[in-house]
Amino acid sequence: MENITIGVGDLIRFVYASGNLEPKQKNHQAKHDGQFLHAKHQKDYHPSDQKEAFIQANIVYKAHKFLLSGRIDGILKRDQDVIIEEIKTTETNLDLIDVNTYPMHLAQAQLYAHMYIRATKLTKITIRLTYIHRIHETKKTIEKTLSKSTLQDAFETIIEKYIHWTALYQEHQYEKEKSLQGLQFPYEHLREGQHEFMAAVYKTMIEKDILYAQAPTGIGKTIAALYASLKTLKNDREKIFYCTAKNAGKTIAVDTMQYLKDKGLIIKAITLNSKDNMCLRDEVDCDPDICPFARGFYNRLNQALEDIFVHDDVYHLTLIKQYAAYHKICPHEFALEISRYCDVIICDYNYVFDPRIQLMRYFEETTITPKLLVDEAHNLIDRSRQMFSASLSLSTLYQLKSEIKPLTAAIKTPLKRLIDTLETLMQQQEVKKSGFVLLSELDSDLLRDLQALLIQMETFLSTHKKHKLRKVIKEHYFELLSFSRISEYFNDDYRIILSEETKDYSYHLVCLDTSFAIKALLDDRVSATIFFSATLSPSQYFASLLTQGEGQKFSIPTPFDPKRLGLYIDVSTSTKYRDRHLSIERIVDNIYALLESRQGHYIVFFPSYTYMHQVLEKFDGQAYDVYVQSRDMNHHTRQVIIDAFKSSIGESKVLFSVLGGSFSEGIDYLGDMLHGVMIVGVALPQYNRFNEMLKDHYYSKGYDGFHYAYTFPVMNKVIQAVGRVIRTKADKGVAILLDQRYQTPIYQTLMPPHWSHAEYLQLDDYLQGYLNQFWQPFNRKKK
Repeated sequence: MENITIGVGDLIRFVYASGNLEPKQKNHQAKHDGQFLHAKHQKDYHPSDQKEAFIQANIVYKAHKFLLSGRIDGILKRDQDVIIEEIKTTETNLDLIDVNTYPMHLAQAQLYAHMYIRATKLTKITIRLTYIHRIHETKKTIEKTLSKSTLQDAFETIIEKYIHWTALYQEHQYEKEKSLQGLQFPYEHLREGQHEFMAAVYKTMIEKDILYAQAPTGIGKTIAALYASLKTLKNDREKIFYCTAKNAGKTIAVDTMQYLKDKGLIIKAITLNSKDNMCLRDEVDCDPDICPFARGFYNRLNQALEDIFVHDDVYHLTLIKQYAAYHKICPHEFALEISRYCDVIICDYNYVFDPRIQLMRYFEETTITPKLLVDEAHNLIDRSRQMFSASLSLSTLYQLKSEIKPLTAAIKTPLKRLIDTLETLMQQQEVKKSGFVLLSELDSDLLRDLQALLIQMETFLSTHKKHKLRKVIKEHYFELLSFSRISEYFNDDYRIILSEETKDYSYHLVCLDTSFAIKALLDDRVSATIFFSATLSPSQYFASLLTQGEGQKFSIPTPFDPKRLGLYIDVSTSTKYRDRHLSIERIVDNIYALLESRQGHYIVFFPSYTYMHQVLEKFDGQAYDVYVQSRDMNHHTRQVIIDAFKSSIGESKVLFSVLGGSFSEGIDYLGDMLHGVMIVGVALPQYNRFNEMLKDHYYSKGYDGFHYAYTFPVMNKVIQAVGRVIRTKADKGVAILLDQRYQTPIYQTLMPPHWSHAEYLQLDDYLQGYLNQFWQPFNRKKK
């Protein structure tokens, strides 16, 4: 007998969903209004009534055992009668609604009633559908009293429509579990440290814990983490979420799943991408009156689901778009629907941690048990702060005001009120005088006026499908909605900053520490979490700012021969801001030494673009191929540089770059792509009001504020950059660090153990001699 666990909502939606895919802004506002009207209606319940009552039932039907669960809006007892109430909000004229208008609603109430009556001696029960008009708040109640046998018939009708699909799904689950039992690690020889890493991941998953795993680049962390996690899957409720910071990480994970499949694993895996990347139209607009792929989406969804589920297993962007185009449905929403039936979901951090983008179907519902693999986890502290922060600027509101001049007062009036409120606040706080004002409380008038504007903008978008200003309104709507959502999380870990910069005034909601939200998510909805990276040191720093100090720590030493990395720390020169003009000559000399010691490919990392260009002015690059990273470098230009480093060595190539950018982490410079790096300075974050505020906040929580705000983040970037040089046991190369501060105790403490062979250069030491000595043994082998 097959065990099938499914929520009532998911079951009913699968069987009865039809019609259009609604715009995101409408869904969000409808959900918000629905929750409010639900609660308002339930306030009239009797003390003995139950609201949002959890119900669960094991029901055997044919060769299947269904474990159904859900929440009933209301269980009401009136005299000897029991009423199962389902509350629905609608914009439809209530006079047009009868019991058969929405089959999905009727079926949901019948199924809940069936689950309830099975556990009682009742022979009949009443179902009540209560419709509340979303705008007018008027109500219509429809009741039906049904016998136990009638409800059994209704259940069988519902479940018969689901059995064909579930047979396909359960067959996959059976084959998956069988293949996992026999799955061997796909490589005959484990890399050094790989077995220990897999054991730590497996243990953490089984024990439902949190792990901070620092493991060097090149040991095969991706396949080790996925393999160990897959071996812990027990049922279809458990899903592995492989979270990455960059697209390159998603590509590696997808390729790994495909490789495991080729080695015999039966699995369903999907990679999720942004709506902009997946849209089949030139402009993203999900209104069904505009987008043909949103119109009738649910009418075609189940056929498309079965098609892709039967014929493919690893779902990447191109494949999903091909199926979506064939079935004429939205690829982005199609991917989200497919993910319900996948075992592994590969996605950006946003889909798990960002409150504005998070997949609520997995992180608010209880029928799924997520297991998280968080790759390159050293990025999550900064990324999560961005996720939980938002800004509202007067320039944005002025721009909106100028662009909607032709419109009526419906939007213009609340917009003017919001502008006036924000301007008044800036004047009262004298922001123009200081340019920076710190507040500790949200402004209720601002939020009230913002909400009023959002309501009018939503109404416009719902009623003006072809208006020439629709795109402008939509873009501003989502920006303002984002601010509104983030304001709901405001607590003691937030600060409000009023700022003035180049005559633009802004209201910033700044989250300084997101550990409250991440820890709550992991506690409430996640089974186990692995944070892993080559740089998670000091581990307590990451644990404090991600999970409030909780989690096990694990570290693997590098398996690579340290003699293959020539590490030279030039402590002769200060690169502090006031001394930079005095450091340029030494930096240029070291770059020449790097390029002349051996023809190859090199990257010089700087703490800022300004500093980088000051050095470039003194550097004569005529004898070399010189590349320079720009602030606004696009993906194509970046790829051109990467391709140049892949080409054969002629003249030495050197890239001038900024530490912490896309060239200093997340790229595997394999083979002869990279022969050395030079890191100028310690790249401390800029000394400014924000970072000082961050420092003070950390001190208030009992941490070493300066190191948490400044030292620890930048040292991780330095280690990441040096880590680009040695990626395999066959690699060899050099790394030069240039700054007096690298000889101080705190930086010495933060250096990895495999840097212990580093040689320190003073003012009278010349780098080229050291480099020649390093390369000499390899040059002999080459001959």
